[in-house]
Amino acid sequence: MRYYFTKRHAEALKEKRLKLYLPQRLRVAIRRVLNQYSRWEGYDSEENITFYKTAETLRTFYGEEQLVAYDNEGKLVPTDIDGLINSGFPGRVFDLIEAWCDHSEASKARDCEKELNSLFEIYNSPWRIVNATIFLVDSEYLHSEVLAKTQYLLKEHSAFGALEEFQQAVSYLMSGQTKEAIINAHKSVESVMKTCLETDEHFTFGKLLEEIIRSGIIPSYYDEFLMNFEKLALGAVKERNLPARGHGQGAEPTQVPKSLAEFAVHLAGAINLFILRRWIELRPSDKKIEEESDDEVPF
Repeated sequence: MRYYFTKRHAEALKEKRLKLYLPQRLRVAIRRVLNQYSRWEGYDSEENITFYKTAETLRTFYGEEQLVAYDNEGKLVPTDIDGLINSGFPGRVFDLIEAWCDHSEASKARDCEKELNSLFEIYNSPWRIVNATIFLVDSEYLHSEVLAKTQYLLKEHSAFGALEEFQQAVSYLMSGQTKEAIINAHKSVESVMKTCLETDEHFTFGKLLEEIIRSGIIPSYYDEFLMNFEKLALGAVKERNLPARGHGQGAEPTQVPKSLAEFAVHLAGAINLFILRRWIELRPSDKKIEEESDDEVPF
């Protein structure tokens, strides 16, 4: 069982760094879409099997005998999946969506994700679902042009280490842990280069860049640009190495502005997307996938 939304962001939710809200009309729409893409069985197909499996998973995940949601008086009462979507804590609705994807056929889950993302956009919600994981999106471009495509390509080409690091970078950014966001964004670029080079060697960033240019995956004139990206990423955490901060940050925690962290994560996504697309273009034709855009550089 994987960590669903409320577990991944438990600290941010506890400290109220994440403020969740789902309007009632959006909840109704979510319930209808999930029902539409669920698997139904039983006499006259009246039993939602996907909902049943999702409920079982959530009860185990929460360690509770019954799911709960708020009644008209604001009290938590036992409920079913429909009730949880209609009046449960928003974070648990996100848990439900992710768990539903785990119990759905892959093709249905992908189609359902598209519809749910359309609903989030229609209702001006800052949340999106990518590869069965809910994310906060600070800008529409970041989602549509970088996050979704990058994560799709990482998953499709089994770059799971890079996928995990990039998703972690986004999660850290969302919860306000800006330094950790930048560190993981930088790691994800290294992992993407390792994936494309098909190596597990512990190369430095500079060595990886040298090898990936030598391979022909990216042109040599991107050398300086990518080295500047590394300086940006590492520069944000260099204060850890200053006197009295080697084993901690001292009495005054050092901070990285969220705007800088968002830029670094955004840039890492664009770089990952570019390297992956170049790698795919150079692979044998039977391994290529159809892509939505022919643009060479997304940044």
